[in-house]
Parts: sequence; structure tokens; C-alpha cells
Amino acid sequence: MARSSIRLRDRVFGTDFGRYLPLYKRLDERHRYAYKLLFPALAMMFVVHFVPVVWGITISFMGVDANHIADWTSAPFVGLEHYAFVMDPTTTIGSRYWYSMSRTVLWSLGVLIGTYGLGLTAALILDRGFKGSFVVRTLLLLPWIAPAIVTLNVWRMMFLSDSGIINHVLMSVGLLDEPIFWLIGDQALWSMTIAHVWLQFPWVMIMLYAGLQSIPQQLYEAAAIDGAGRWGKFRYVTLPQLKPVSGVVILLMLLWTMIDFTTPYVMFGGNPPSSVEVTMVYIYNFSFRAFAFGRGAAMSVGLFVVAMTLATIYYRRFIKSDFEEEESQ
Repeated sequence: MARSSIRLRDRVFGTDFGRYLPLYKRLDERHRYAYKLLFPALAMMFVVHFVPVVWGITISFMGVDANHIADWTSAPFVGLEHYAFVMDPTTTIGSRYWYSMSRTVLWSLGVLIGTYGLGLTAALILDRGFKGSFVVRTLLLLPWIAPAIVTLNVWRMMFLSDSGIINHVLMSVGLLDEPIFWLIGDQALWSMTIAHVWLQFPWVMIMLYAGLQSIPQQLYEAAAIDGAGRWGKFRYVTLPQLKPVSGVVILLMLLWTMIDFTTPYVMFGGNPPSSVEVTMVYIYNFSFRAFAFGRGAAMSVGLFVVAMTLATIYYRRFIKSDFEEEESQ
């Protein structure tokens, strides 16, 4: 056992390990050692993320259905037939697919506005440094730390029309005359957005709070000398200094929301109202109820392309320019 451990250590940390990695020969010994330490995590990410993505793209070109579950390699090659079928807006499936895509984009934008606005507000309050701020910061992190399944089920019960506390409170203060059906119709999108914002805003808060802590106080002092008030400092100092952090936060929140499956499925199950039938839920129902795995994979690839296109446009427009300015300075 000891000899085996020694051989494994020599292989992992030997001088020849990693020679096939990109730019490995150009790295100094310290960076090579970092590559070696990162290898187990990178290998796990390769197995967990890269392999399923490649497999999904592969079966999107194959007729994988209920007849080929046991051996998907025996499924016939159909080329782009699945893509033409699921993305044809003149068919029922194609029109529902594009409708779910539009609901996904709308939901993602709502979550993005809500999480960033609430997270920035909380970060600005914490940055003021008041007594008990540590306790408040800990409490604000609870929605992100708590299990998502539990939190979403609590929100679902709160949104119930008859026994939910939200309708009860709104009617008690006179804002409503009769209960609202939050979990059906167009209101379902609002309820799902509110629940997801509650789940994700603590992460945005922490990221923006870290960005606020890195802003030099000299900038605020210089702005005060120039006659800037509280709004002027926020507009001309805080927001520009938070732009790099905000860019990354917005990009990640956009991608995470577009591919989120937990929130709509926990709150509405497998038969959600049409207003909240986002693409991930539609793909799941279409693939596993009709056993149309090849066509479902084509839908997933389509969602991936849309998400990556939006992310690329946003990156080049808002993030890449910031990095180029920092490198030129």
C-alpha cells in the first residue's frame, strides 16, 4: 500500500506530469505546481460537465427514443432533423418551444433586475458600518444558505390563494379586496420571480459588498470637495467603481436563471401554467414524458446557443472593454 501511494504521488507530482497541458512548458515551477493541484478538480469537472454536454450534443443528432433506452448507440443518425422539427414555429411543438424561450428570457430579466436592485441596496446599507451589521449580514445570507427546496416550498405555501399569508396580509391592510391566485395565470410569473430573487439576492449582495469595500475613500473625499452630494457620489464614484463586479454578477445571474430548473419545478410541478413554462421545464416534460430524448437534446442545445449568444454579446459590450482599459493603464 505504501509503495502504491509513493508511485501515485510521483506520478501526480513528477516533473513530467502536465507536459501536455496548454502553455505548460512556458510556466515556471510555481505555476506548474498549481496546475498539478488543480488537476483533480479539473478532471472531475471534465467528467461531470464536459462529458454530459458532449453526450447531449451527440444524441441530438440521433433518433434516441423509448426503443433505444437500453442501447442509445443503436439509434439511427438523423442529422439536423430534430433541430428542424423542434424549432419550426409553425408546428405545435415548435411554437411552444419558442414561447417557452420567450418566457425564459422575460423571467431572467425580471430576476436580474430584482436581484441586482435588492442586492445593491443591501450592500450599500451594510457598507455604512452600523452597530450590529455582522448580525444583519448573517441574517441576510440565510435565504442563500437554506436548502432551496425548503425555501421554495415555503414560498409556494405563502402564495396560496386561500390560506397563504401574502393574501392575508394584503387584505388585512386594505390593499386587496379579494384573494389573488398567485400560482395560476399571469401572476404565476410574478410569484416565481419573487421567490427566485429571494433565493439569489444574498449572493449578489456579498459580491457587491466586497466591491464596495475595495473602493478607495479618497475618491469619495475628492467628490465631496467638488461639491458632490450623496447622489453624486453614488452616480460618479460608486457605480463606475462597481462596474467590473457588476458585469460579472449580471452575466452569471443571467446564465444561472436561464438554465434554472429547481424554482419552476418545485413551485409548480410538472404541469406549470403556460406563463411560467420556461424552457428547462418544457424540455424536461417533452423528453421524459414522450421519451423523445433526441429531440429534447436538440431543444437543450438550442437553449445553450441562445444563452451563450446573449452572454457573448453582453461580455463583449460591457466586460471585455473594462478589462482592456485596466490592461492599458
